[in-house]
Amino acid sequence: MIRSLAALCLLSSAAFAQDAPPDPLAPFETSRTLRMEAARAAEAGDYEAARRSLSAARALQPGHPGILLGLAQIGMASSDDELLLASLEAVAAAGIAFDLSRLGETDARLRETYPDRYAALDGLLARHSGPAGEAERAAEVAVPDSLIEGVAVEIETDRIFLSDVVGRKVWVVEPFDRSAAQVFADAGDGLQSVFGLASDDVNRVIWAATGTLPQTPLEEGEAATTALVALDMITGDVYRRYEMDGADRIADLVTRDGMVWAVDSGANRIYQLSSLSGSLEILSEDPRFGGLQGAALADGALYVADYALGLWRVDLADGSAQQVRPGTESLIGIDGLAATREGRLIAVRNGVSPHAVIAIDLSADGLGVADTEILLRNHADFGEPTLVDVQDDRVFFVANAPWALWPEDGSGTSADVPPTVILEYDLD
Repeated sequence: MIRSLAALCLLSSAAFAQDAPPDPLAPFETSRTLRMEAARAAEAGDYEAARRSLSAARALQPGHPGILLGLAQIGMASSDDELLLASLEAVAAAGIAFDLSRLGETDARLRETYPDRYAALDGLLARHSGPAGEAERAAEVAVPDSLIEGVAVEIETDRIFLSDVVGRKVWVVEPFDRSAAQVFADAGDGLQSVFGLASDDVNRVIWAATGTLPQTPLEEGEAATTALVALDMITGDVYRRYEMDGADRIADLVTRDGMVWAVDSGANRIYQLSSLSGSLEILSEDPRFGGLQGAALADGALYVADYALGLWRVDLADGSAQQVRPGTESLIGIDGLAATREGRLIAVRNGVSPHAVIAIDLSADGLGVADTEILLRNHADFGEPTLVDVQDDRVFFVANAPWALWPEDGSGTSADVPPTVILEYDLD
């Protein structure tokens, strides 16, 4: 059987206690309220009300696996085969994995009643369980007691830089030895947890986003901070540190022509730095943002992944944000984001099963998805893929960030950390 509607809609017990009216300018909060209403209605046996609430939530979070599977469960509970099948077909079209045997007795009944339609559905879902695409290992390094999250490649020297959340370091992997990493910068340079990285050939620096999480090992009396840090590309020395009042957790960034755009995932803000001698400024702070993650520059705009909602297009002149219209493929759960020189977005999706690396072609107006292509899915090296860098049509990304080994209570890992694998996918 499918799990309970409340679980599928990703509701916590705390969420049920919140009865405040939804903010029309906050689609994630509005969707959460609608999902709460749907769960309550389903528990009361009012399946039509539950369907209406979840359908409204789906319009705010297209491709959300919990919402789609919640609609499927409503269809099953209310004996509405059309709703059940249409919802499962939407799950399949969104690239979400689902085992039809979880439907129990309904699985056999649907196979008999709708043989052609159900066979097509089964075939499409089966594709999601298998691998797709090929990639090579650009590096495999054993870094004990680490949680490698981000990657940046300095293309002139082919050095690979890695960010470490619990080790509070930036590591460098040299081209002559892809199995070893050396410390490039660490806590002694003022780094706390390190998240996103970017190579800046104009300023000859490596940019690092640093902040804190429950997993961050702070020293006794050490204050939690967040900053954008410029590290000398050769020595790793701190060139300059940039902080911002009200910042929570600067976690990802993108650079071009010496400028930097940094995403504050804690405060849901986007900062801009125009030059090394400048200061961080707020580019965009929109109450509709749900959970900002990776960023990429394409077609004269900044595209930012929203883990809960999909993609935003942010105007570089005035910071105004518009939500990108999705296609059928789910844009929920995108973590890393980068772009090719031609403006094709490359997204690492780890919030939806199966994990995948997806190429996204934008519409002519830049406000919609024209097409998507699964570059990699279910790769043998996948654990939790995270952040991504694109250099000269080569896609580099962390394939197996060991987040599951590091609990949020800060107790540390109880298992050996496997070697970190950096995969390279050739776009040519």
